[in-house]
Amino acid sequence: MNSKMFQEPKAPVKLPVMEDVSSVLEAAKVSEEEITGCCFKGVFITKFDGKLLRFKKVAFENCKFIGCFFDEASFTDVRFKNCDFSNTSLTDVYFKRCSFQSCKAVGADFYGSLMRHVSFLECNLSDMNLDASRMSYVKIKDTNMEESSLSKCGLDNMDLHQVKFAGTSFFKTALKGVDMSDCDMDKIIISDGKEELRGAVLNMSQAIVCAKRMGIVIKEFETEN
Repeated sequence: MNSKMFQEPKAPVKLPVMEDVSSVLEAAKVSEEEITGCCFKGVFITKFDGKLLRFKKVAFENCKFIGCFFDEASFTDVRFKNCDFSNTSLTDVYFKRCSFQSCKAVGADFYGSLMRHVSFLECNLSDMNLDASRMSYVKIKDTNMEESSLSKCGLDNMDLHQVKFAGTSFFKTALKGVDMSDCDMDKIIISDGKEELRGAVLNMSQAIVCAKRMGIVIKEFETEN
């Protein structure tokens, strides 16, 4: 990825904190107006239906949305810090210029989501569903994505560092040009033809493991003393 092209969230560092969060969210559902220019802090909500809600220039800090529904919502210029979206549904959601720092989304459903200029830093995204998502200019660093699913995804300009992909599915997701050389790719799930790995950037150890999965026999030569 060309780091100079990556765009950070365009939201003020200090934003007014919303007090009656439930009322704000419910009012936005009724009015269908965009929620903008505010901070949600210390919110704990379960099973809330926030379908089609729109957020712009908003910050979420220390919030928990457990088992909620934000399908077809949109987040533009939004920062998430120390938030928990475990088992929450965010299918077909639009993310543009968003950052997730120290967040948790275990078992969350991001199916069909569209991400543009999004970063995940020190997050736990294990068992997350990202199938059929389209990601462009996405940074993922020091993050756990074990047992997650990224099948049939469109990836472009990805920046991956120290990501745990152990047991993750990349079935029918082209990894051409994606540098995964310092990521954990143990037992990743791919198709029988291994086409997903064509053009991927791997380190030597990863390449050897992948070659063996393709049935290639690697002969070790003895070095002369």
